Amino acid sequence: MVDEKSLLSARVKSLRERRGWSIAELARRTGVSVSMLWKVENAQTTLTYGKLGMLAAGLEVPVGELFANPGPSMRKGGRRVINHSGSGPSVDVNSNLHHFLATEIASKHYSPCIVDVRADGDGSDAETHGGEEFTYVLSGRIRFVCEGYATTVLEAGDSVYFDAALAHRYLTLDGEPAQILTVYSHPENAKLEDVVAPESRPVAMRAFEDLRAANESPAAPKPRRQPKKTR
Repeated sequence: MVDEKSLLSARVKSLRERRGWSIAELARRTGVSVSMLWKVENAQTTLTYGKLGMLAAGLEVPVGELFANPGPSMRKGGRRVINHSGSGPSVDVNSNLHHFLATEIASKHYSPCIVDVRADGDGSDAETHGGEEFTYVLSGRIRFVCEGYATTVLEAGDSVYFDAALAHRYLTLDGEPAQILTVYSHPENAKLEDVVAPESRPVAMRAFEDLRAANESPAAPKPRRQPKKTR
C-alpha cells in the first residue's frame, strides 16, 4: 500500500530544497501557510485539491510531480520502472481519481497517470500549470474544457494535446464515469538534463517525419511529350 502522505512529504521537501527556498519562502510563493507546509513535509497531513494546485503552481510543476519518488536518481540510460496494476499511489484530485504511474523515477521529463473522471460542473474550477499535456480517452466519454476553445466531447479513442498554461478541466458527460490516460510534461526537468542522447529522435518519429515530408513535397513534374516529327 502506497503512503501518499510520505510521498508528498518527501517530494515537496526535495523540490523546495532544490530551489534553495525556506518553508517561509515556499509559503510566500504558494499561498499555503507555513504551519500547513510544515505538516506536509513531516508527513502529518495531505492537502485538498485546491491546496495541491496552489503548491504545484508555486513550484511550477504539475500536481503529479508532487507524488514522485525523490529517491536517488539514475543515469539517463539506466532508468526503468514497471507498474503492476494497482501498485501506484491514487489521489482524489477534485473528484477525479488520479492513479500516478512511474513515481519511482524522480526528475523525469513526463508524468503519466490514469484518471477516473468523475467530476461534474461547468469547468469554472479549471487548473493551469507549466508544460504541455496529452490525454487519451480509454473508456467512456468526457467533456473537455479548455480556455479559449469551445467545450468538446471526447470519446474512447479520442485524444487531445495542448499547452497546459491554458485553464483546463476533465468532466463527466451526463454523470457517466470515464477513464483517461494523461501525460504531463516537465519542461524544468528537461532543461536540467545535461546528458545528450545518442539519437535525438526515436526511429518511429523519424519514420513519421520522413513520411510527412514525402507527402508534403510537390509531385515531380511530368516530362513534356515531344512533338512527333513529320516527314
